[in-house]
Amino acid sequence: MKYKVAYIDEDQSDTRRFQRFSYNHFDVIPIIPKNDIEATCNEILESHVDAIISDFDFAEQLSTIHYDGTNLVSHFLKKREGFPVFILTSYEDDAISKGEDVNIIYEKKELDEGENFLERVKAQIEKYKHKIEKEEKRLLELIAESKKRKLDAIEKEELSDLDSKIEKALDKESRISNILRDDQQASDLSELLKKVDDLTKTLEKKDD
Repeated sequence: MKYKVAYIDEDQSDTRRFQRFSYNHFDVIPIIPKNDIEATCNEILESHVDAIISDFDFAEQLSTIHYDGTNLVSHFLKKREGFPVFILTSYEDDAISKGEDVNIIYEKKELDEGENFLERVKAQIEKYKHKIEKEEKRLLELIAESKKRKLDAIEKEELSDLDSKIEKALDKESRISNILRDDQQASDLSELLKKVDDLTKTLEKKDD
């Protein structure tokens, strides 16, 4: 199974080059940045991709774009915390000075030096998926245990923390409220179970 990656670039020739380069590894969804950064993020979200690979300087050919790749991934990570993101650039120093994480910035010339970059992308995708699946499994274990007995304070705190982490990874702006922080555990449990069921369906959809 190939993972899906979004490739964001205003230069269609660079997009085609990346598609050829990664053909055996990924299904590439090309996205041309829109004037509005929110609209670009929404298109990425609707594409249900497993990672983002973005150009750095969109204004080279689109003078109407007033944000760059570092702005885009920062904005996107507010919606999908921890999501695999990468920036390819011919202006590494500029991108590093603007970016919050130098580890996601790579020079475009790496595409001429073999497939190491693609392997890094794949490894980050699998690491991200494994992390979410592990946290979701533990969350469900704690919920199942809470149906048998009252959780102690440490377990309730862990449940609340896992709930928060998973929702931040999927959609930080609409995260599940930590209903187990108060003492109404028994009466509110059915609500949490319903939301976790919805979360499971969301994760399954992303894997399709």
